[in-house]
Amino acid sequence: MRSRGLFPRILLSTIVAVTLLLASMAAGQAPTRVVAVGDVHGAYDEFTAILQSVGLIDSRRMWTGGAATLVQTGDVVDRGAKQRECLDLLMDLQRQAPLAGGKVIPLIGNHEVMNVIGDLRYVTPAIFATFAGEASEKARDKAYKDYLKFLSAHKGHGHGDVPPPDEAAAKRWMDEHPLGFFEHREAFGPDGKYGKWIRSNAAVVQVGDGLFVHGGLNPALEFASVQELSDRVADDVRAFDATWRALVDAGVIWRHMTFAEAVRFAGEELAWRQTEGPVGEFEARPAVVRLLGYKTWITISADGPLWYRGLATEPEAKLDAPLAAMLERLKAAYVVAGHSVVVSKVVTARLGSRVFLIDTGMLGEVYSGRGSALEIRDGRFTAHRVDTTPKLLPPPVGSRVPVPVR
Repeated sequence: MRSRGLFPRILLSTIVAVTLLLASMAAGQAPTRVVAVGDVHGAYDEFTAILQSVGLIDSRRMWTGGAATLVQTGDVVDRGAKQRECLDLLMDLQRQAPLAGGKVIPLIGNHEVMNVIGDLRYVTPAIFATFAGEASEKARDKAYKDYLKFLSAHKGHGHGDVPPPDEAAAKRWMDEHPLGFFEHREAFGPDGKYGKWIRSNAAVVQVGDGLFVHGGLNPALEFASVQELSDRVADDVRAFDATWRALVDAGVIWRHMTFAEAVRFAGEELAWRQTEGPVGEFEARPAVVRLLGYKTWITISADGPLWYRGLATEPEAKLDAPLAAMLERLKAAYVVAGHSVVVSKVVTARLGSRVFLIDTGMLGEVYSGRGSALEIRDGRFTAHRVDTTPKLLPPPVGSRVPVPVR
């Protein structure tokens, strides 16, 4: 009798084991705990404070989040002077988390792309100073001489008269290129510490049934999948790198120009070539045309995933149906986005909790906000803010998880 009952028990044990294995595999694909943090902008103290508050790091800034997934939705850089500390911390946590079964997913924000392409409007002298070293002054003096040589070679090319270098002109140039400027540009280049890392990050990801992005997903934008849209951003950055390299090699632009300077200079060079320049093929023409067409790039477009603000600003009645259709098409339940600072400075749900806005302006000296995070755990959504009580938010419309009782 015992032997006859042995096989069913073994079979039952096998079924249970397989069931648990499949459940664990599913859990690996859809983490039971996800924490999303929005725009940091160099607010290192607030960034570390919110990560500690939600239990992802300890006082030594080491990963304590176990199997949790942290999604940082971009804009770590610009404005705040401690952007390097923020970048280094995020890169360290990305290495640490997998050792405990966790994961860190840093996304590309519009400000990461701005730094990559040389749009430096929000890089302050204090930020440049963090890149300066003992050799910075000598490197800047050498760069100035190189720049004057470049301008001299383009004299008469339609760029206007190049004034002879004098003390006043030199001072203006030095002010525009503070110590650390050139080290910063190298660090965000294709082979630089931060540039290489940024280029390896995604622009949009799906974790479980949530879509995470810096700016937002425009329901009117045509894209087949989240992966395809993220690939378009990566392709844009690769195309920029190739374009910049081609223009530098052809002597059309100076390698350390800002983006705005390069666009102006390349446009003037093309116009001169077409009217008064040497007869013959202008080999750099395709690269110039590509640069001048930057407004069509998905990384620059106001409708692209890095800049789109509609999920935060458009009337809900206008977005409701298109958003629902997009989410159904992408097999997702909600979108988590940063980029647009929430007026209340707290994590906010819109459109029946199908959109969560998590940019709470944590750089206090600019936005007067605090470090915040959205936690998604076991189907429940919790807004966290430094030194305040966590607040449960309603789940997305149609979710089977009950609305929390307050």
